[in-house]
Amino acid sequence: MYKAVGWHSQNEYMAGNSLADVMRKLQKEYPAPRRTSRSSSTLHIYSEPLKIISVASEIVN
Repeated sequence: MYKAVGWHSQNEYMAGNSLADVMRKLQKEYPAPRRTSRSSSTLHIYSEPLKIISVASEIVN
C-alpha cells in the first residue's frame, strides 16, 4: 500500500494499493490548471510538497 503524505504537515492526501493508484487519485482530486501562458508553469497544484511512501500491510491478530 502507498500513501501520498504532506512533506511538512504529514497529512495523508491519498492512499492506494499501488503507486499508480495513488497518482491516478491525486490527478483526479487535484487536476493541473490549464496553461494560458509560460508564466503559469510555476503554479502549485498542492498546498505543500508531497512524498509518496510505501506502507507495509498491517497484520490484524
